[in-house]
Amino acid sequence: MENKDSKFEEMNAINKFNNDLDQAGKVTVITGGASGIGRAIALTFAKKGSNLAIFDINAKEGKAVCGEITKNFEVNAEFYNCDISNYELVKMKAAEIINNFGKVDNIICAAGFSTKESIEKIDINSWNKAIDINLNGTFYIIKSFIADMIARKSGCIIIIGSATIYTGSGGGVHYAATKAAQYGLMKGLAHELLSKGIRINIITPHIIDTPLLRSRYPDTPEINKKLAERVPIGRIGRPQDIANIALFLASSEAEYICGAEILADGGAIFYKR
Repeated sequence: MENKDSKFEEMNAINKFNNDLDQAGKVTVITGGASGIGRAIALTFAKKGSNLAIFDINAKEGKAVCGEITKNFEVNAEFYNCDISNYELVKMKAAEIINNFGKVDNIICAAGFSTKESIEKIDINSWNKAIDINLNGTFYIIKSFIADMIARKSGCIIIIGSATIYTGSGGGVHYAATKAAQYGLMKGLAHELLSKGIRINIITPHIIDTPLLRSRYPDTPEINKKLAERVPIGRIGRPQDIANIALFLASSEAEYICGAEILADGGAIFYKR
């Protein structure tokens, strides 16, 4: 005999799904929010009602994104010009954000650095910069805000990694190494923080049309055709593809997902195996 109460609860959960993607009243910190994937995430979360604190070293584009958000959505968006490899500066900016917004609900680490260099030619400064931004910067941001999340026993952290952890390609060895380290950081934090009410996951994109991709592959019909041919779904990935996944992970619909890696590659990597 069917349990009517269970059936009602099931239907009620289905009916309210779209509402649970809502971010109204929340505060989201995004690094690398001035362009590419970070920008798409900022606009997507703003559309769903989240207030934004955007970190980037590009002041012109960062302020432009905040202006676009406040013009089109009824949320607060503030830009913080910050080199996330500077821990003392990150701590200072984090204190400002907690003071200005009162809390932080979501942390999204989308800032990244890479150059395409062989092991023979890679500059030691490039190696250290990749570590400072991709790994240390991610750690500094999380560490600077985590006390607030722990105190409230609530929070969502999303790291934008890279499918280079599978392929080894897409950048120099410094990029692959630091993206693999981000994955390890996520796993360690998931083990530590879930009991404190905080979820953390990582998204690993592959062939997404961002400034980082275009620094290696110019935007020409010939190159775009070759890139699209590498993706079974038939097109280059868009920043919005990653923003949609981030929005889901930050929603209550994803409350059972923690310590996970979500590969977003249009089927490219495992289709070939």
